[in-house]
Amino acid sequence: MKKSQTGKIVPINRIGDTEKYILVPRLERRRVVKKVKRLIRVKGECYFTLGVPLSLIDFIYRAVVKMGLRDRKLIFSRGSVKINNRPTSNVVEVHELDWDLGTSMIIPMKRKYATMLDFEVGGSRHTVRLMEIMVLSALLKLVFRDKSEKWRSAKAVTIIVRGWGSMNGENPPDISRVSGG
Repeated sequence: MKKSQTGKIVPINRIGDTEKYILVPRLERRRVVKKVKRLIRVKGECYFTLGVPLSLIDFIYRAVVKMGLRDRKLIFSRGSVKINNRPTSNVVEVHELDWDLGTSMIIPMKRKYATMLDFEVGGSRHTVRLMEIMVLSALLKLVFRDKSEKWRSAKAVTIIVRGWGSMNGENPPDISRVSGG
């Protein structure tokens, strides 16, 4: 536990409440439309809308701290995600907001938090939550801008399976998805 500025002890897994609204740009019918999002949960500089699961909030905040993104305002919400005007449910959309309001990360609404996939990492089999891979890969995009989506996804699986010590290694080990998982 850590002490807050008022001297109270705040548990590390505490998720605070907030009542803020933000305009998030969305691409609809090939034009940018601003949507108002209600932010109801806050943890550090991470803000969350109603659809983000509480256990994912903890995972996100710990990842933000480990990656050194603690001072960056990040806004997580659920919604529709499109790549090249086609809906997708396998990627988190990352968008820098105007006027230094922060970074918006939109998690596909079609994806359920409980979805698990089996991966073979360096010769051993592991079951990993898909939404955590997607979010961690999106956060890695903020740190490793020059790396490909495939590399970031493999790195995300490696970090989840082997721990944060594997973030410093250059390339992730051989990773393959086990069919039927």
